[in-house]
Amino acid sequence: MNASYKWSPSIEHLVEEAAAAINLNGINYAVMMITPDNIEDFAIGFLFSEAIIQHDHDVHDIQVSQSEHGFSIDITIANRCLYALSSKKRRLIGATGCGICGVEAITHALPELTTLPLTRPIELLDVDALKLQIEEHQLKAQQSGAIHAALALNAQGNIIGCREDIGRHNALDKLIGMLVRQPSSLSECNALLMTSRCSSELIHKAVLLGVNNLISLASPSQLAVKLALKYNLNIIHIPKYSAPIYYSNFQAKVNLSSLPVSPFGAINA
Repeated sequence: MNASYKWSPSIEHLVEEAAAAINLNGINYAVMMITPDNIEDFAIGFLFSEAIIQHDHDVHDIQVSQSEHGFSIDITIANRCLYALSSKKRRLIGATGCGICGVEAITHALPELTTLPLTRPIELLDVDALKLQIEEHQLKAQQSGAIHAALALNAQGNIIGCREDIGRHNALDKLIGMLVRQPSSLSECNALLMTSRCSSELIHKAVLLGVNNLISLASPSQLAVKLALKYNLNIIHIPKYSAPIYYSNFQAKVNLSSLPVSPFGAINA
């Protein structure tokens, strides 16, 4: 037997993952694989990102019950929100790595959003100090690793909130839920920061929330940058060993008409 193998029968140090069945007014809407904490934040943020609710008071009740392989989140929403639900035509089984799987039409995956006001990107004066702040707030990552974090920053670049999950879009939904439930924190939030790759569904969530800056520790996809420029969202990529890279319309006359008509670019079959 190879002596380099490490046997570890204990699994308590590994990140948790469970199936969460989301039921809205008795209707099964989605099943998501999530890290089972901050459940109410996740529920509010998920429904906000789905454009089913606009405020936390659109949710009248949240009940969580456990089962053998996961748990159910039974949510009662306002009757007027049921119209948004019926128009979605969506039944979602969500893997941890994708936030738009199961959508019946591409137009539902990439809906038109309200363009943000053109603003100067947040200035990151001390990236090393920011990275230390991120480490301090990632409590679950300190214990298990293999987990993403979404963080909210104020205009001074200080972290005012953090949520973690095995799925990056779930982590952002949890953070959005926290901010929607705390209006004072939302008004103070100047930027969202993701420890993961910056992908298109994260752009959608940031624009919908109305935050002007999205920072990521991994490079964005082409589609993410195109969508961000379309909606005046500033993207800041912080590479591991070099200075931040800014993708922004501010003081940079980006000719959107020069980009491919399709946000997907060229397709190689």
